[in-house]
Amino acid sequence: MSGGLRLLINASGQQEWDGLLAGYRDLSLMQCWAYGEAKARTASWRVERGVVLDGDRPTGLFQALVRPLPIIAGGLAWINRGPLWRPHDGGADSARLVAMLGAIARHYRQRGLYVRIAPAAPEQSFPRDGLREAGLADAGTPGWASARVDLSQPVDAIRGRLEQKWRNSLAKAERTGLDVRSGTDDALFRAFLAAHARHLEERKFETTVTVPFLETLQSLLPEDRKLVALVAYREEQPVASVLLASYGGTAEYLAGSVSPEGRPINAGQLLLWRAVQHAKERGFRTFDAGGLDADLTPKGIYHFKTGLGGAPYRLCPEIESADSGLVQRLVRWRVQRARAASQPASS
Repeated sequence: MSGGLRLLINASGQQEWDGLLAGYRDLSLMQCWAYGEAKARTASWRVERGVVLDGDRPTGLFQALVRPLPIIAGGLAWINRGPLWRPHDGGADSARLVAMLGAIARHYRQRGLYVRIAPAAPEQSFPRDGLREAGLADAGTPGWASARVDLSQPVDAIRGRLEQKWRNSLAKAERTGLDVRSGTDDALFRAFLAAHARHLEERKFETTVTVPFLETLQSLLPEDRKLVALVAYREEQPVASVLLASYGGTAEYLAGSVSPEGRPINAGQLLLWRAVQHAKERGFRTFDAGGLDADLTPKGIYHFKTGLGGAPYRLCPEIESADSGLVQRLVRWRVQRARAASQPASS
């Protein structure tokens, strides 16, 4: 199959790209048009969007962030939760995925770039020993892990799956009379950003979910997919906040924080539960906890999110160029350092 695959790069406008995305089950925010544009405008990335063609038939999609090195040839091509390879009409298999990965790797390696891919594929969904033939190798970094809450269930059933201690904390918070406001209006979004900025400054987090990035992303998203802010107030003072992103049938916890005043009254549990309710009321099929890894997620955040009782999942480990030269090895070293220093932006 690999010999018959070819890539069509940057041939899709925003509307066409969004239309193509709608046909895939494994969609994530990182493969949406607005996300790539926000990265390009706030973090010096160049965005490339590719359609993988098998003959004349699209068989996969990917949005790559590319950062060339100044002066000399080389740089990084980073694909996060791509390529998309599981269309709703079926037909996706491990051979197709390996072939697509190989075609993408060859395209960027021919341009002298170090290739790094976090596949949008379930763990163990394709044979790892096929990577070398595709010009790729295991990068030694675990795949994305999180948990999903099935919103097709009745609200009482979803609440019944909450961990007992977490549910008790939620009930306590509900009795405090906190004023929870939610929506996409600018005033509420600004209230979230102010709390988020304080949170990052206090915790000294290194994160890609920065205030400028969120502002730019919000300005680029269509009206029906604007980021939703939920803010809990006590005596008109914000004590907790959450930001939700949406794509396909999924609402995802993107960032959040709880103030010192909000922690004793369990404002975080209340706001996270309201976020789940908000997603269900608006017809989403799934609520994603936005990152939940027993080894990498800070313990406090991990226990907070596991209280939702979602079904855990993990994607394939990251993969990379298998035969990098000196420049590519230098880029790899810098990427590894940057990823080791990154921290979650939520609490």
